[in-house]
Amino acid sequence: MRTLVICVDRDDDFGVKAGLNSPFIGREENLNAAMALGLKDPEDSDTNTLMAAIGLYDEMVKNGMDVEIATICGDAKVGYESDLALTTQLEFVLEKANADRAVLVSDGAEDEYIYPIISSRIKVDSVRKVYVRQAPTVESTYYILVKMINDDKFRKRILVPIGLALVVFGAFALLDPLYQLMKDATDVSFTNMGLSMIWLVVGTYLLAFAYKAGDRVKQLSVDVGRAIRSGSTLIPFAILSVLLFLLGILYGFDAATESPDFDLAQQLLLFIGGTLWLWVFAFFIYQVGLLVSNMLTKGKIAYSTLVASVTVFAIGFIMQGALDAAHIFFGFNSYDQVVVFLEVLTGFLLAVFGGLLNASFQPADEEESDSEPLEKADSSE
Repeated sequence: MRTLVICVDRDDDFGVKAGLNSPFIGREENLNAAMALGLKDPEDSDTNTLMAAIGLYDEMVKNGMDVEIATICGDAKVGYESDLALTTQLEFVLEKANADRAVLVSDGAEDEYIYPIISSRIKVDSVRKVYVRQAPTVESTYYILVKMINDDKFRKRILVPIGLALVVFGAFALLDPLYQLMKDATDVSFTNMGLSMIWLVVGTYLLAFAYKAGDRVKQLSVDVGRAIRSGSTLIPFAILSVLLFLLGILYGFDAATESPDFDLAQQLLLFIGGTLWLWVFAFFIYQVGLLVSNMLTKGKIAYSTLVASVTVFAIGFIMQGALDAAHIFFGFNSYDQVVVFLEVLTGFLLAVFGGLLNASFQPADEEESDSEPLEKADSSE
């Protein structure tokens, strides 16, 4: 009766960090994998888990048991993709190892997802959880928190919901004093405005930190500088697009504050209506710039820009119809219902047309991508 010591890495740190292809079968492969991940990230819990699995394997071999060891990995996209990869690798390992029972070794983080996958295919005799010991000092606790915050998965799971909650709370808390200021009220609480701004700023900072907005801005500045030095044709289109975007904000603000008799809902609808089409054309001009730049540099038509242009106009018509319908519903303005229906219908027709364009262009893109390796192979010969 053969026992399989199985170690599981659900988020594929061995592949992402160490660049290894799983599964790992046998003591030598697993030891090499542990060493490779340990060199890349000595503090990763998967390294300690795999070393513990190897230790357990050696102990069982010493006791004269018929045992094999294997490690299976999932995918960086934790969820259906990772579980499907785990299932596929597990079936492959079971076929190779020909084991009758298993011992699961994990870090205890996601046992509720891993255990059912394994137990449904082989009898699990034992589950060993490996925890990394830490010194109970203030410095080590601070260090652990810093490492967790710097982890991408932790930031997006924890900081994004908190940041969104603070942004929404701050924005809605700020609406009332701003509305009172626009009405020239004298009893506006600037303390409440300050607190609302604090929540809004803190929430925005958490979102920016979670999605590495600072690094993205730096990379954008590098790309812009490179494009300027190379004389990219996209630059004038991008500048015009940004100007239209800013002009849309000013035009929307002017439309919303045209009359002091407008209430907050009407001002919001007027602001969106004032910015809508200028933003649509800003996006369209930027896509035209991408199309022209791609044609001049690569000699090919970027069909995705055509699909994006059609789609943004479809969104514009649908939103315009929704805004006009909202004006009619709240009694702010009277529009011909036929015109509203035609706006929405035009938007849906453009959306369908964009979907058909995308479907018709995909086979051509796939043929080009398939032909490129053949051209490279012919040239190498």
